[in-house]
Amino acid sequence: MKRETEYAYAVARVRANENSLLTQADIDQMIAAPDFGSVMRHLADCGWGEFSGGTDYTEYLEKRADATWQLLSELLSDIHELDMLIIRNDMQNLKAALKSIIAKNKGEWPDEELFVVPTVYDTDLIRDAVAKREFTSLPQCMQIPAKEAYDILVSTGNGQMADAVLDKATLGIMLDLAYAEKSDTVIAIAERICATSDIKIAYRACKTGKDKAFLQRSLCGCKTINASKLCDCALEGTDALGSYIAGTMYSGAKDAMEESTSAFEKWCDDIIMECVRQAKFKAFGIDPIVAYFVARDTAIKSVRIILSAKLNSQPADIIRERMRMLYV
Repeated sequence: MKRETEYAYAVARVRANENSLLTQADIDQMIAAPDFGSVMRHLADCGWGEFSGGTDYTEYLEKRADATWQLLSELLSDIHELDMLIIRNDMQNLKAALKSIIAKNKGEWPDEELFVVPTVYDTDLIRDAVAKREFTSLPQCMQIPAKEAYDILVSTGNGQMADAVLDKATLGIMLDLAYAEKSDTVIAIAERICATSDIKIAYRACKTGKDKAFLQRSLCGCKTINASKLCDCALEGTDALGSYIAGTMYSGAKDAMEESTSAFEKWCDDIIMECVRQAKFKAFGIDPIVAYFVARDTAIKSVRIILSAKLNSQPADIIRERMRMLYV
């Protein structure tokens, strides 16, 4: 790993770009805006670029995400230092490739638009390896879960179980990448993503009566949450599960889940932002760069929520309840 001072130029550039991040005042103004077009005009004023028209904002937001990644790619001599932040895209592409070949055997499901970027690995490599059923040609971390998920899809057609295998593998890979990087911020993000994912799985399994085998196949576990304990409590019922969660650093999860799915998703994003905000006080190292990536991603997510709400004529108070904590 590089010495912290070797990031000085990258951190300086990121600090300068932080001045263009959306503020709470920007979010409030967009929430109060009368319509979709007004929000788009405000984003243009904030430097997000002009919108070409219509109501499909997907490409517009993708360009913002691409610009962020391009900047970081230029600043870092080794962009793989950020692998933990994007490995989920690779695993999502693996899912898409697996389901595409199963569906294609049935003469359906075109796969041209199923893949997402940025990625750690070459997407064509993943697609070709899966298409040829040559799972040993995949990156090593993908080989075993890809073969297991494929076997499940072929033998049972159980897409939910195949997803569970790949989702668990994704979390494990993220944790491995985070701890290898030795960045406090990266590790904290990975721990929170893993723990909140496990909590959600356990809570839903508890509500739907899933058995121990499902939970053991689905829960990853990490240093801040015990998968075995989570499994046992989920099998006992919601009260036992809630009691265990209340004794962890994720005590707010139970109330958020019981309120709504969107409330829980917001809570998950907010506890990540809480740890990312600590990077504001670091002058060197990879942490401020990671924080900037998360800050941009959170801003894009918030804008997506606002735009969708405006198109569906949702009231301002409902939109405000779903807004994520911002970095600035």
